[in-house]
Amino acid sequence: MSDLRKRSTALIFAGICFGTTGTAQALGPKFASPLAIGSARLMIGAGLLYLFHILKGDKESHLAKRDLWIGALGVALYQITFFSAVKSTGVAIGTVTALGSAPALTGVVAYLLTREKPTRKWFLATIVTTIGIVLLSTSHGIADFNLRGFLLALGAGASYSFFAVATKRALQQGVSVTAAMYRIFSLAALISAPLFFIEESDWIDTPRGIAMALWLGLVPTALAYIAYSYGLKKVKASTASTLILAEPATATMLAAIVLGESINFRGWFGVTVVIAGLVYLSI
Repeated sequence: MSDLRKRSTALIFAGICFGTTGTAQALGPKFASPLAIGSARLMIGAGLLYLFHILKGDKESHLAKRDLWIGALGVALYQITFFSAVKSTGVAIGTVTALGSAPALTGVVAYLLTREKPTRKWFLATIVTTIGIVLLSTSHGIADFNLRGFLLALGAGASYSFFAVATKRALQQGVSVTAAMYRIFSLAALISAPLFFIEESDWIDTPRGIAMALWLGLVPTALAYIAYSYGLKKVKASTASTLILAEPATATMLAAIVLGESINFRGWFGVTVVIAGLVYLSI
């Protein structure tokens, strides 16, 4: 397997891990605040990322303050907007809208900040996956359209795009994967920490609350972002954003199978189209 294909596979794996986020939240305590959940995820995830960095033995390297702050603010804002969007719209629609908007937004941000030009393959794959996302997000019509949740999900997509571009630039400048991740997530955890104490956080004392927080910190944060950064180092930021659209496809299937969210034929067809776009881009 070529190096580029390995990195593309790592990005798809990261997307699958990311796709468990909304389901984990839904299975957690019903009274848990989305803001407190996002803050707890960052604190646990940052600690695990630092542990991976120590175990791997990567050397410390200079991370530009600009990239550190843009990446950390993007991560922190993503938690706030994403978990709130899922709470408002449900796992499938919230995740699809957030990640579905990310490739286009990342392509724009990457061009504005780094003059990275998306490839023709990216344009075609993004068009295909966007069609799939539109089919899925409108599968139940517009009667249940949630404007607040939709805008929050778009905010999550925008936040992700800034994180992706800042991280890509840091990796290109020689910062190791684990060093970039633990430092960006540590600052993001500090930024969002007040939310954990301001919001209701008694849920963390329950078995379901602990299980949810540990899962969110380990799988869709530590493992996912290590795999994501490994792939991002040699793959264009815009392409990486399209590859991790495995997240909404995974989230939709988990929402239907585990949570019992209703997905009709049009919705499943949309998931299939998203997967087709991913396969095309990863070859």
